[in-house]
Formats: sequence, structure tokens, C-alpha cells
Amino acid sequence: MTELQKALNALGYNCGTSDGIFGAGTELQVEKLQEATHTHPDGIVGKGTMREINGLLEKEGHSDLKFELGDHPDPEESTHKLKWVKVDADKVPGSQGYSHFRLREDAAEAYNALREEVLALGGVITSAGAKRPLTDSKKAASRSSKSLHYTGLALDMALDSGMNNPKKERLVIEQSGGGNEWTVWCRTENENVPVKKVHAYTYNHTRVIVEDRLINFTELANKHGFKGISARRYFLAGGNYLGAEWWHFQYEKALEPGKSTFGGELAKIYSLDECKKFAPWNDVKYCVWQESWF
Repeated sequence: MTELQKALNALGYNCGTSDGIFGAGTELQVEKLQEATHTHPDGIVGKGTMREINGLLEKEGHSDLKFELGDHPDPEESTHKLKWVKVDADKVPGSQGYSHFRLREDAAEAYNALREEVLALGGVITSAGAKRPLTDSKKAASRSSKSLHYTGLALDMALDSGMNNPKKERLVIEQSGGGNEWTVWCRTENENVPVKKVHAYTYNHTRVIVEDRLINFTELANKHGFKGISARRYFLAGGNYLGAEWWHFQYEKALEPGKSTFGGELAKIYSLDECKKFAPWNDVKYCVWQESWF
């Protein structure tokens, strides 16, 4: 960690004293470097970020600070491949969302159970898609090379079905505890659902008071194994709306912290030959869930 801080300081990303502690200050500087190199700004120093740092160190004349990047073996070929399953979603007025999308079969089973419960309460689940093909690995600040979309374990609700006009939209997005996490609420006409008063957040970084019958979609999603993710720091600082991330839910129940690897999960649905065609394969295949993959 001390070596990382020295490298960041040499590149003008001021971490302060190189104390070997990966605190908030170091994380922020890592995110700034990732944004500057058009790498997903998650604050995680994986092999991809280390390659970017090495390139910058070489360019700036600090080759002595470069990192040694070893190689990692491919995961074993899975004998039983999981299938992609088509599931239904809800189109709502004013949204360009889809009526269906695809998930890995275990995630699809959990999603169908979630949607059944949401519909029974009078709610909806909109969609901006889920499956991301391995050929779609374009480097971008808003797109992670370790996204669970590639593994079939993540879905996106329609971005235009919430956070624009909270007074009218079916989905109402509330900032949780003033931090960078969200609670997604869904409007319903079901009289058995109590009226809630929430302070809805908008893409313009304003807050609107909404008082209506609201289903706690985030809570139901968690019950079925789907977890939302946090907003990116740059969004809450007034940045691009793509950093809001309120729409993203991922089926984390399928992953074992400290054991599941990104490459291993891809190999459950693709052959190793297909996996190797994924541009960042050698940088991400070894990443471990909740250690170097989040």
C-alpha cells in the first residue's frame, strides 16, 4: 500500500504521507486517477488500474515506482453450463424501458419470485436490460470491466422510470441516510400498502417531498438475494447522471465472498475459449468477490 501511495503522489494524486493505510483520502485519489484514465471509478486497485498507473509512471519518468504484474491461471472449464433465461419486465408510460431481458438461470428464478411479489402488491419492475455480451467490453468511466452484467447476475431498471419527476413516476428514489446508497420505492394503488412520506432525489440533485402509497422495492429485492449498489462519488458531487446507479441490482446470493472469482462465474455460462475473447480477461479473471471484485 505504501508503494501505491508513493506512485499516486508521484503522479500528482496527493495521498499525503505514504503511511500504508488505504483510507478515504487514498481511495479518493484512486477514483480521480481512474476517472482521468477513463477507467471505472470504483476505488479498487485491480490489475487494470495498476496497468494504467504503470503506463503513467513510465510516461512521467518514474519507472522505478512501477508495479510487478504477475499472471494468473485460467479457471477450470465448467462441465455444466448455466443457461440464459428470458424474463418479463413492465413498460410504464413515459419510459422507453424493455418488456423483457435475460439473466443467468439461478438469478432468473430468484427474479421471477421477486417480480411475483412486487406485482401482487401492485408494483412494477422496469428494465433497461441486463445481459451484457463479452464483445461489449468498451472501456468507459461508467462501465466496470468486472460488471455482474457479464456474468448474468445483474439487472438495470429503466433509467427514465425514476429520478426525473418524482411526483408522477412509478419509481421514487430516496437517498439512504444522507449517504451514497439508495432506497427505491414503487408507487401502488393497493390500499393495503400504507402511505409513506419520502424525500425523493432527482438527477438534478434536488429533493422533492413525495407522500403516497409506496412499496419498498429495495427491501423486497434484498429478500430475494438482489442488492443495489451505491452512487458514484462523482454523481453526488454534481457529475454525470450515469453515476447515480440507483437502477442497478445484482444477485449476490450466487456469490461466495473470498472464493467466487469473476473468471469462474463467466466460465459457468461460457466456454473458456469464449471467455478469452473478452478483452480484459487476463486483468479480471482472477478477481475475488468482496476482495478485488465488488
